[in-house]
Amino acid sequence: MNKPLIVSVVLLMLLSLCSCASGNVTIDYGESKLYSNDDMDAAIQVIRETFDTFDGCKLYSLSYAGDETCEESLPYCQSLSEEQEITQCIVFGSSFRSPRNGGGAWAANAEYTWTWYLAKGAAGDWVLLTYGYA
Repeated sequence: MNKPLIVSVVLLMLLSLCSCASGNVTIDYGESKLYSNDDMDAAIQVIRETFDTFDGCKLYSLSYAGDETCEESLPYCQSLSEEQEITQCIVFGSSFRSPRNGGGAWAANAEYTWTWYLAKGAAGDWVLLTYGYA
């Protein structure tokens, strides 16, 4: 075998061993009159970027909490942000598994359900305000 082929095979093997913590995730967009799937996808991207920092955790699902929950949560989201005027709030539920051996605040190999609150103001981008136990 030539050297470039060997290097390519080794790289492919290494990539197959690495998996993104939020790889195959079930997304439930529900039905919304407030947000399009593109709006939700932008918020989901922010959640996934944060989740990817949870070493060893595996994200299973994200579910839109519904228009009513988002509207009811707007005052809560507004209370969390002093930096900008919040005009929109979006809420997702999640299900994920902690690292096999636990560590830090994680129980070993446990399933968690968390709620994620994101907001949008004049800047127009979703900002993650808070997340945690549902």
